[in-house]
Amino acid sequence: MKNSRKGQAQPYSQNQSYPANLKDELALSITIPRLPSAVFGGNSRQHWRIRYRESLAVYDEVLALVKETGYNEGMLVQPRMEIRWGIPDKRRRDFDNLVARTKPFIDGLVKAGVVGDDSIRDFVSDYGWFESPRKPMTLIKVYRRSDDYNE
Repeated sequence: MKNSRKGQAQPYSQNQSYPANLKDELALSITIPRLPSAVFGGNSRQHWRIRYRESLAVYDEVLALVKETGYNEGMLVQPRMEIRWGIPDKRRRDFDNLVARTKPFIDGLVKAGVVGDDSIRDFVSDYGWFESPRKPMTLIKVYRRSDDYNE
């Protein structure tokens, strides 16, 4: 039996919108120059104070990036978020741990006033990855969804 784990995953390119609705309009795009911290992963054994301090730093970082883009459209109603991780090496990474570790970035968007809430009813998420040799990063794009979704 062929090993299905080797060489099967194909990375998303940075320019690919998957799955994209052609009517969705890009409202915000930020690049965080690192992958999400392992402190926020489900396997972390860090004390809650350390996690809390680091989450405050992440919120400030996301808020600064949002302000840097000049975003001033207010809170989006049921936006679509596209989150891509730039993986710098060939190490195997657990997908659901990366999703969990990304939560402070999304919470930062809530605190910045871009998204109203991070509950599953308030936004649609799309996660993926791409190869980014020697430059780990997290790309977050927030799309204003077309009226087709909000009827």
